[in-house]
Amino acid sequence: MYTIFKKEINVFFDSLYGIIIFSIFFLINGLFIWIFPSSNIFQYGISSLEIFFDVVPYIFILFISSITMKIISEERSLGTFEILLSQPISYKEIILAKFLSCWFLSIFLIFLTFPYWITIYYLSNPLGNIDNIIILNSYLGLILLVGAMNSIGIFFSSTFQNQIISFLSSCFIFYLLYEGIDMINFYDSINLIDSFIDHFTFSYHYSNFTKGIFQISSFIYFIIVMFTFFYFSLVNLRINLK
Repeated sequence: MYTIFKKEINVFFDSLYGIIIFSIFFLINGLFIWIFPSSNIFQYGISSLEIFFDVVPYIFILFISSITMKIISEERSLGTFEILLSQPISYKEIILAKFLSCWFLSIFLIFLTFPYWITIYYLSNPLGNIDNIIILNSYLGLILLVGAMNSIGIFFSSTFQNQIISFLSSCFIFYLLYEGIDMINFYDSINLIDSFIDHFTFSYHYSNFTKGIFQISSFIYFIIVMFTFFYFSLVNLRINLK
């Protein structure tokens, strides 16, 4: 399993594709946090990473869709997945290794944004006047959020051999799960339904973390999503490769 994990990481970092994705991620983040007048922290007037944690989930929608779309579908279309199955390794180990590699890449990107935290610490007046607990909790929520997204992205990669369809399906579901509640907020007569659906959206549980609230229910929600789509991916492979 470690061999597959290591191979996926090496393939990503050895390719121009990986460098481009990383560059775009930091370019978009940098523009929103430091450059754009409506969102940069200098105009915001508060030593906070709130803007970053508000924007970065939308960037991860594209990033995670991009790295997961080919993680299984490419091997199936090229016929190399059958070679992988000839090795003494189970479906479960294959899916787990590929999931962990994608999650690792996402967490690595998150780790590389820690200098933002250090920067606002030194920019604050007085020095260090920031809420470190909220920032730390927000990072934990973001790590769980991208874990759930990766599990869904791998599910679609195991479902479709066409990478474009896998990418578009992932983007759509990510956005639906993150902003799904807003799509029905136009109807005032279904507030009860809004409140119910709210508990199934990524944004509801992620926002608990960004507010500095560690709720076990939100933690469990993301873990359940990961395990659920891990299972769906496993079933997919067993059906499609019979």
